[in-house]
Amino acid sequence: MKIRHKKWLYAAVFLTSALLLTGCDSKEERAVKQAVSAELDQLKSPDKKTIETYLSAHQLFPEEDTAENDSEKESADPEIIKIFSRYFKNFSYTVDTVKVEEKKASATVTITNLDAHALAEDYTAAALKKRITCDANPSQVEFSLKDSYLLLGETLKKNNYKQVDTSFDLKLKKKGETWAIVHSEDLDNQITGGFLTYMADSDLLPPPEVVKIHFNTIKEFDTEQLNIYLSLDSLLDTDDTYSSSIAHAMAEQIQACFDFKILDTQNDERNALVKVQITSSDFKSIMASYQGQLSQWLQTSQAMAGGAEGRREKERQLLLESIEQNQASTTRDVDISLINDGTSWKMQMDENVAQAILGGVDSALADVSEDVE
Repeated sequence: MKIRHKKWLYAAVFLTSALLLTGCDSKEERAVKQAVSAELDQLKSPDKKTIETYLSAHQLFPEEDTAENDSEKESADPEIIKIFSRYFKNFSYTVDTVKVEEKKASATVTITNLDAHALAEDYTAAALKKRITCDANPSQVEFSLKDSYLLLGETLKKNNYKQVDTSFDLKLKKKGETWAIVHSEDLDNQITGGFLTYMADSDLLPPPEVVKIHFNTIKEFDTEQLNIYLSLDSLLDTDDTYSSSIAHAMAEQIQACFDFKILDTQNDERNALVKVQITSSDFKSIMASYQGQLSQWLQTSQAMAGGAEGRREKERQLLLESIEQNQASTTRDVDISLINDGTSWKMQMDENVAQAILGGVDSALADVSEDVE
Protein backbone atom coordinates (compact mmCIF):
# COMPACT_ATOMS: atom_id res chain seq x y z
CA MET A 1 0.00 0.00 0.00
CA LYS A 2 2.84 2.41 0.78
CA ILE A 3 4.45 1.78 -2.64
CA ARG A 4 1.13 2.47 -4.42
CA HIS A 5 0.69 5.67 -2.38
CA LYS A 6 4.17 6.87 -3.40
CA LYS A 7 3.42 6.23 -7.09
CA TRP A 8 0.29 8.35 -6.90
CA LEU A 9 2.28 11.06 -5.12
CA TYR A 10 4.95 11.10 -7.85
CA ALA A 11 2.28 11.25 -10.54
CA ALA A 12 0.58 14.16 -8.83
CA VAL A 13 3.86 16.07 -8.54
CA PHE A 14 4.64 15.41 -12.22
CA LEU A 15 1.20 16.60 -13.37
CA THR A 16 1.41 19.69 -11.21
CA SER A 17 4.83 20.57 -12.65
CA ALA A 18 3.58 20.05 -16.19
CA LEU A 19 0.62 22.33 -15.55
CA LEU A 20 2.92 24.98 -14.11
CA LEU A 21 5.12 24.83 -17.20
CA THR A 22 2.50 24.63 -19.94
CA GLY A 23 -0.89 25.22 -18.44
CA CYS A 24 -0.44 28.98 -17.94
CA ASP A 25 -0.92 29.77 -21.62
CA SER A 26 -4.50 30.24 -22.71
CA LYS A 27 -5.79 28.96 -26.01
CA GLU A 28 -5.50 32.43 -27.55
CA GLU A 29 -1.96 32.90 -26.24
CA ARG A 30 -0.93 29.61 -27.78
CA ALA A 31 -2.53 30.67 -31.05
CA VAL A 32 -0.57 33.94 -30.97
CA LYS A 33 2.68 32.07 -30.35
CA GLN A 34 1.93 29.74 -33.25
CA ALA A 35 1.26 32.71 -35.54
CA VAL A 36 4.57 34.32 -34.53
CA SER A 37 6.48 31.08 -35.02
CA ALA A 38 4.90 30.47 -38.42
CA GLU A 39 6.03 33.94 -39.51
CA LEU A 40 9.56 33.91 -38.13
CA ASP A 41 10.27 30.35 -39.26
CA GLN A 42 10.11 31.62 -42.86
CA LEU A 43 13.28 33.66 -42.28
CA LYS A 44 15.31 30.52 -41.67
CA SER A 45 14.95 29.68 -45.37
CA PRO A 46 13.72 32.90 -47.00
CA ASP A 47 12.10 32.76 -50.41
CA LYS A 48 11.24 35.55 -52.83
CA LYS A 49 7.92 36.32 -51.15
CA THR A 50 9.47 36.55 -47.68
CA ILE A 51 12.24 38.86 -48.91
CA GLU A 52 9.72 41.14 -50.64
CA THR A 53 7.67 41.23 -47.43
CA TYR A 54 10.50 42.30 -45.17
CA LEU A 55 13.22 43.85 -47.32
CA SER A 56 12.65 46.43 -50.04
CA ALA A 57 15.42 47.70 -52.29
CA HIS A 58 14.59 51.28 -51.38
CA GLN A 59 15.11 50.62 -47.67
CA LEU A 60 18.36 48.72 -48.09
CA PHE A 61 20.03 50.83 -50.77
CA PRO A 62 18.22 54.20 -51.07
CA GLU A 63 21.03 55.78 -53.12
CA GLU A 64 20.84 53.10 -55.83
CA ASP A 65 17.05 52.68 -55.92
CA THR A 66 16.35 54.83 -58.98
CA ALA A 67 14.01 54.47 -61.92
CA GLU A 68 16.91 53.31 -64.09
CA ASN A 69 17.43 50.34 -61.77
CA ASP A 70 13.80 49.16 -61.71
CA SER A 71 14.37 46.72 -64.56
CA GLU A 72 17.12 44.97 -62.60
CA LYS A 73 15.01 43.97 -59.62
CA GLU A 74 13.22 40.97 -61.08
CA SER A 75 16.27 39.55 -62.84
CA ALA A 76 18.28 39.74 -59.60
CA ASP A 77 15.76 37.75 -57.53
CA PRO A 78 17.58 34.38 -57.51
CA GLU A 79 20.82 36.08 -56.44
CA ILE A 80 19.02 38.17 -53.83
CA ILE A 81 17.43 35.05 -52.34
CA LYS A 82 20.86 33.46 -52.09
CA ILE A 83 22.30 36.56 -50.42
CA PHE A 84 19.60 36.78 -47.77
CA SER A 85 19.70 33.07 -47.13
CA ARG A 86 23.25 33.76 -46.01
CA TYR A 87 22.07 36.79 -44.00
CA PHE A 88 19.62 34.63 -42.02
CA LYS A 89 21.81 31.52 -42.01
CA ASN A 90 22.09 31.39 -38.19
CA PHE A 91 18.81 33.13 -37.43
CA SER A 92 16.92 31.92 -34.37
CA TYR A 93 14.31 33.32 -32.01
CA THR A 94 12.37 32.84 -28.81
CA VAL A 95 8.86 34.05 -27.98
CA ASP A 96 9.28 35.47 -24.49
CA THR A 97 5.87 36.81 -23.48
CA VAL A 98 2.42 37.16 -25.00
CA LYS A 99 -0.41 39.55 -24.17
CA VAL A 100 -3.91 39.19 -25.61
CA GLU A 101 -6.67 41.81 -25.54
CA GLU A 102 -9.75 40.76 -27.50
CA LYS A 103 -8.84 41.20 -31.21
CA LYS A 104 -5.35 42.57 -30.52
CA ALA A 105 -2.21 40.97 -29.15
CA SER A 106 1.48 41.61 -28.68
CA ALA A 107 4.40 39.24 -28.36
CA THR A 108 7.85 40.06 -27.05
CA VAL A 109 10.43 38.12 -29.05
CA THR A 110 14.19 37.88 -28.96
CA ILE A 111 15.95 37.18 -32.24
CA THR A 112 19.52 35.98 -32.55
CA ASN A 113 21.30 36.85 -35.77
CA LEU A 114 24.52 38.33 -37.14
CA ASP A 115 25.78 41.74 -35.97
CA ALA A 116 23.84 44.03 -38.32
CA HIS A 117 25.78 47.14 -37.26
CA ALA A 118 29.14 45.58 -38.15
CA LEU A 119 27.72 44.33 -41.46
CA ALA A 120 26.36 47.79 -42.34
CA GLU A 121 29.75 49.37 -41.61
CA ASP A 122 31.62 46.80 -43.70
CA TYR A 123 29.18 47.07 -46.59
CA THR A 124 29.19 50.90 -46.62
CA ALA A 125 32.99 50.98 -46.58
CA ALA A 126 33.12 48.43 -49.43
CA ALA A 127 30.54 50.43 -51.43
CA LEU A 128 32.54 53.65 -51.02
CA LYS A 129 35.70 51.87 -52.17
CA LYS A 130 33.78 50.48 -55.14
CA ARG A 131 32.62 53.94 -56.20
CA ILE A 132 36.12 55.38 -55.93
CA THR A 133 37.46 52.50 -58.00
CA CYS A 134 34.75 53.11 -60.62
CA ASP A 135 36.08 56.67 -60.98
CA ALA A 136 39.43 55.17 -61.97
CA ASN A 137 37.90 52.70 -64.41
CA PRO A 138 38.30 53.41 -68.15
CA SER A 139 34.72 52.24 -68.85
CA GLN A 140 33.23 54.47 -66.10
CA VAL A 141 30.53 51.91 -65.28
CA GLU A 142 27.91 53.33 -62.92
CA PHE A 143 27.40 51.56 -59.59
CA SER A 144 23.97 49.95 -59.93
CA LEU A 145 21.33 48.44 -57.65
CA LYS A 146 22.37 44.95 -58.70
CA ASP A 147 25.98 45.81 -57.83
CA SER A 148 24.77 46.82 -54.37
CA TYR A 149 23.12 43.44 -53.78
CA LEU A 150 26.14 41.54 -55.10
CA LEU A 151 28.48 43.60 -52.94
CA LEU A 152 26.35 42.85 -49.89
CA GLY A 153 26.65 39.16 -50.74
CA GLU A 154 30.42 39.46 -51.08
CA THR A 155 30.61 41.26 -47.73
CA LEU A 156 28.60 38.52 -46.03
CA LYS A 157 30.75 35.83 -47.59
CA LYS A 158 34.05 37.53 -46.77
CA ASN A 159 33.43 38.29 -43.09
CA ASN A 160 32.40 36.30 -40.03
CA TYR A 161 30.05 38.18 -37.73
CA LYS A 162 29.30 37.51 -34.10
CA GLN A 163 25.73 36.65 -33.13
CA VAL A 164 23.78 39.29 -31.22
CA ASP A 165 20.39 39.26 -29.49
CA THR A 166 17.69 41.83 -30.24
CA SER A 167 14.40 42.01 -28.34
CA PHE A 168 11.28 43.79 -29.58
CA ASP A 169 7.47 43.62 -29.55
CA LEU A 170 5.39 42.21 -32.38
CA LYS A 171 1.84 43.47 -32.89
CA LEU A 172 -0.88 41.07 -34.00
CA LYS A 173 -4.52 41.36 -35.04
CA LYS A 174 -7.17 38.67 -35.14
CA LYS A 175 -8.97 38.23 -38.44
CA GLY A 176 -11.81 35.79 -37.97
CA GLU A 177 -10.25 32.92 -36.08
CA THR A 178 -6.69 33.61 -37.24
CA TRP A 179 -3.97 35.74 -35.68
CA ALA A 180 -1.72 37.68 -38.08
CA ILE A 181 1.35 39.88 -37.51
CA VAL A 182 0.91 43.57 -38.32
CA HIS A 183 3.64 44.50 -40.80
CA SER A 184 5.35 47.90 -40.70
CA GLU A 185 8.65 49.52 -41.68
CA ASP A 186 9.69 49.34 -38.05
CA LEU A 187 9.06 45.60 -38.04
CA ASP A 188 11.18 45.19 -41.18
CA ASN A 189 14.01 46.95 -39.39
CA GLN A 190 13.62 44.90 -36.21
CA ILE A 191 13.58 41.62 -38.10
CA THR A 192 16.98 42.47 -39.64
CA GLY A 193 18.48 43.39 -36.28
CA GLY A 194 18.41 47.12 -37.07
CA PHE A 195 20.23 46.81 -40.41
CA LEU A 196 17.92 49.31 -42.13
CA THR A 197 18.52 51.90 -39.39
CA TYR A 198 22.28 51.48 -39.62
CA MET A 199 22.22 51.78 -43.42
CA ALA A 200 20.25 55.03 -43.15
CA ASP A 201 22.66 56.54 -40.62
CA SER A 202 24.60 59.34 -42.35
CA ASP A 203 27.23 59.13 -39.57
CA LEU A 204 27.79 55.38 -39.95
CA LEU A 205 31.26 56.07 -41.38
CA PRO A 206 32.81 59.06 -39.56
CA PRO A 207 34.83 61.67 -41.55
CA PRO A 208 38.31 60.23 -40.71
CA GLU A 209 37.17 56.78 -41.87
CA VAL A 210 35.86 58.21 -45.15
CA VAL A 211 39.22 59.91 -45.79
CA LYS A 212 41.06 56.72 -44.84
CA ILE A 213 39.02 54.65 -47.31
CA HIS A 214 39.66 57.17 -50.11
CA PHE A 215 43.42 57.22 -49.62
CA ASN A 216 43.81 53.49 -48.97
CA THR A 217 41.94 52.87 -52.23
CA ILE A 218 44.28 55.25 -54.07
CA LYS A 219 47.25 53.38 -52.59
CA GLU A 220 45.95 50.17 -54.19
CA PHE A 221 45.57 51.68 -57.67
CA ASP A 222 47.81 50.49 -60.47
CA THR A 223 49.49 53.04 -62.77
CA GLU A 224 46.61 53.07 -65.27
CA GLN A 225 44.05 53.70 -62.54
CA LEU A 226 46.18 56.50 -61.07
CA ASN A 227 46.50 58.06 -64.49
CA ILE A 228 42.74 58.09 -64.98
CA TYR A 229 41.83 59.11 -61.42
CA LEU A 230 44.34 61.99 -61.32
CA SER A 231 44.08 62.89 -65.05
CA LEU A 232 47.87 62.74 -65.34
CA ASP A 233 47.93 62.57 -69.14
CA SER A 234 46.30 66.00 -69.31
CA LEU A 235 49.08 67.78 -67.41
CA LEU A 236 51.23 68.23 -70.51
CA ASP A 237 49.81 69.56 -73.76
CA THR A 238 51.92 67.37 -76.01
CA ASP A 239 51.40 64.54 -78.48
CA ASP A 240 49.69 61.41 -77.20
CA THR A 241 52.75 59.13 -77.18
CA TYR A 242 55.01 61.44 -75.17
CA SER A 243 52.19 62.53 -72.85
CA SER A 244 51.39 58.88 -72.17
CA SER A 245 55.04 58.15 -71.30
CA ILE A 246 55.20 61.09 -68.89
CA ALA A 247 51.85 60.14 -67.30
CA HIS A 248 53.00 56.54 -66.79
CA ALA A 249 56.27 57.66 -65.21
CA MET A 250 54.46 60.06 -62.87
CA ALA A 251 51.97 57.38 -61.91
CA GLU A 252 54.83 55.02 -61.02
CA GLN A 253 56.38 57.73 -58.84
CA ILE A 254 53.11 58.39 -56.99
CA GLN A 255 52.45 54.67 -56.61
CA ALA A 256 55.87 54.16 -55.03
CA CYS A 257 55.75 57.13 -52.65
CA PHE A 258 52.13 57.87 -51.77
CA ASP A 259 51.20 57.51 -48.10
CA PHE A 260 49.16 59.39 -45.52
CA LYS A 261 48.55 59.87 -41.81
CA ILE A 262 45.42 61.36 -40.23
CA LEU A 263 46.44 63.98 -37.68
CA ASP A 264 43.27 65.61 -36.41
CA THR A 265 39.51 65.91 -36.93
CA GLN A 266 36.98 68.65 -36.26
CA ASN A 267 33.33 68.34 -37.17
CA ASP A 268 29.80 69.46 -36.41
CA GLU A 269 26.55 68.00 -37.73
CA ARG A 270 27.08 68.81 -41.40
CA ASN A 271 30.69 69.92 -41.90
CA ALA A 272 34.01 68.36 -40.99
CA LEU A 273 37.68 69.14 -41.39
CA VAL A 274 40.23 66.34 -41.33
CA LYS A 275 43.91 67.28 -41.15
CA VAL A 276 46.01 64.77 -43.08
CA GLN A 277 49.74 64.46 -43.59
CA ILE A 278 50.26 63.36 -47.20
CA THR A 279 53.51 61.96 -48.60
CA SER A 280 54.11 61.78 -52.32
CA SER A 281 56.84 62.01 -54.91
CA ASP A 282 58.63 65.39 -54.90
CA PHE A 283 58.00 66.71 -58.38
CA LYS A 284 59.63 70.04 -57.58
CA SER A 285 62.82 68.10 -56.93
CA ILE A 286 62.30 66.32 -60.23
CA MET A 287 61.96 69.63 -62.05
CA ALA A 288 65.08 71.00 -60.35
CA SER A 289 67.03 67.94 -61.51
CA TYR A 290 65.63 68.29 -65.01
CA GLN A 291 66.46 71.99 -65.29
CA GLY A 292 69.99 71.40 -63.93
CA GLN A 293 70.70 68.68 -66.49
CA LEU A 294 69.16 70.74 -69.27
CA SER A 295 71.26 73.77 -68.36
CA GLN A 296 74.45 71.68 -68.51
CA TRP A 297 73.47 70.11 -71.83
CA LEU A 298 72.70 73.50 -73.42
CA GLN A 299 76.33 74.44 -72.92
CA THR A 300 77.59 71.51 -74.97
CA SER A 301 78.39 71.40 -78.68
CA GLN A 302 75.65 68.79 -79.15
CA ALA A 303 73.04 71.33 -78.19
CA MET A 304 74.28 73.77 -80.82
CA ALA A 305 74.50 71.08 -83.51
CA GLY A 306 71.08 69.59 -82.88
CA GLY A 307 69.06 72.68 -83.70
CA ALA A 308 65.56 73.38 -82.41
CA GLU A 309 64.26 69.89 -83.10
CA GLY A 310 67.23 68.25 -81.41
CA ARG A 311 66.81 70.47 -78.36
CA ARG A 312 63.13 69.61 -78.16
CA GLU A 313 63.84 65.87 -78.21
CA LYS A 314 66.60 66.20 -75.59
CA GLU A 315 64.32 68.19 -73.28
CA ARG A 316 61.71 65.44 -73.49
CA GLN A 317 64.31 62.77 -72.83
CA LEU A 318 65.74 64.59 -69.81
CA LEU A 319 62.31 65.25 -68.30
CA LEU A 320 61.25 61.62 -68.64
CA GLU A 321 64.56 60.37 -67.17
CA SER A 322 64.35 62.85 -64.28
CA ILE A 323 60.91 61.51 -63.38
CA GLU A 324 61.87 57.85 -63.74
CA GLN A 325 65.09 58.18 -61.72
CA ASN A 326 63.70 60.27 -58.87
CA GLN A 327 63.89 58.97 -55.30
CA ALA A 328 62.88 62.13 -53.44
CA SER A 329 59.56 62.46 -51.66
CA THR A 330 57.75 65.36 -50.03
CA THR A 331 55.30 65.61 -47.14
CA ARG A 332 52.71 68.28 -46.50
CA ASP A 333 49.78 68.78 -44.14
CA VAL A 334 46.42 69.34 -45.80
CA ASP A 335 43.00 70.20 -44.39
CA ILE A 336 40.36 68.09 -46.12
CA SER A 337 36.75 69.27 -46.06
CA LEU A 338 33.82 66.86 -45.83
CA ILE A 339 30.11 67.59 -46.09
CA ASN A 340 27.31 65.44 -44.67
CA ASP A 341 24.49 65.56 -47.21
CA GLY A 342 22.08 63.61 -45.01
CA THR A 343 23.10 60.30 -46.59
CA SER A 344 26.80 60.10 -45.76
CA TRP A 345 29.98 62.15 -45.40
CA LYS A 346 31.32 63.25 -48.79
CA MET A 347 35.00 64.14 -49.16
CA GLN A 348 35.77 67.30 -51.15
CA MET A 349 38.70 66.66 -53.50
CA ASP A 350 39.85 70.27 -53.97
CA GLU A 351 43.03 71.60 -55.59
CA ASN A 352 45.07 71.50 -52.36
CA VAL A 353 44.31 67.82 -51.85
CA ALA A 354 45.06 67.02 -55.49
CA GLN A 355 48.36 68.89 -55.37
CA ALA A 356 49.39 67.06 -52.21
CA ILE A 357 48.73 63.70 -53.87
CA LEU A 358 50.50 64.86 -57.03
CA GLY A 359 53.49 66.10 -55.04
CA GLY A 360 53.25 69.57 -56.58
CA VAL A 361 53.48 68.22 -60.11
CA ASP A 362 51.00 70.68 -61.63
CA SER A 363 52.87 73.81 -60.59
CA ALA A 364 56.21 72.19 -61.33
CA LEU A 365 55.27 71.18 -64.86
CA ALA A 366 53.88 74.64 -65.56
CA ASP A 367 57.48 75.90 -65.58
CA VAL A 368 58.54 73.51 -68.35
CA SER A 369 55.34 72.82 -70.29
CA GLU A 370 56.23 75.25 -73.04
CA ASP A 371 59.72 73.76 -73.42
CA VAL A 372 58.59 70.20 -74.01
CA GLU A 373 55.73 70.93 -76.44
